[in-house]
Amino acid sequence: MMTEFGSGFKVYRNNTYSQLISSGDSTLDKLLSGGFHRDLVYLLYGDKKLTTNILLTTSVIVQKAFINGGLGEGIRIAFIDGNNRFNPYNVSKFAVSQNLSPQKVLKNILISRAFTWDQMVEILENRLSILEDVKVVLISGITTLFEGYEKQVFEDLLRTIDGIKQMLWKTKPLIVITAPLHENSLFRPKGGKILSHFGSVLVMINDDERYDEYTLVQHPYLPENRLLKWKPRTPKKKIPLKNATIDCWF
Repeated sequence: MMTEFGSGFKVYRNNTYSQLISSGDSTLDKLLSGGFHRDLVYLLYGDKKLTTNILLTTSVIVQKAFINGGLGEGIRIAFIDGNNRFNPYNVSKFAVSQNLSPQKVLKNILISRAFTWDQMVEILENRLSILEDVKVVLISGITTLFEGYEKQVFEDLLRTIDGIKQMLWKTKPLIVITAPLHENSLFRPKGGKILSHFGSVLVMINDDERYDEYTLVQHPYLPENRLLKWKPRTPKKKIPLKNATIDCWF
């Protein structure tokens, strides 16, 4: 089979007019000039709470109809949880705000939790690629359970990335990965160059006392950028939902 050359203008046009998927985080969407492109692999690293919340909101928004900025009703999402922070209550609440059925949204999210590094490797290397009809892959804390920095651990990381690539070649899903910040660095993700080089887009998200900091470290066609989301000096009082449980959304 002969490989053909394409024009640079065609690539530009595809990048300009391809549908963007909102992350549900207005600051991140602004940093990414609109949201996620399906043909790019995103690595968000830094604050665990902020990055996990982005995965949760994304898992809902992608299930909206195509004309409403999603990928279509009824699509399936693979959510690999290495941070053990998947919250069905928050997902249901956000689904209601997007005029979606919480029950349907949760049914379309396929969850696999990892509690050890070996489990994370097994899920991503062998179990992810056998899923059918998955349009979105969300990986929470891919290196949270990373054990030391021996040669074998990095070889395991390469195997997990190979597993993700199999899924990428199979169904071309939207892939968003989160990772913690390296404990000995202020700007590198845990997992080093192996993880950094796999991501098409790298975004570092840090939580400061006065603001949340979003830094676009790498992007194929956007310049480096930095945005701040300032926190209110006096937090808004939340009205508690008395006796509210997840059942109230169904």
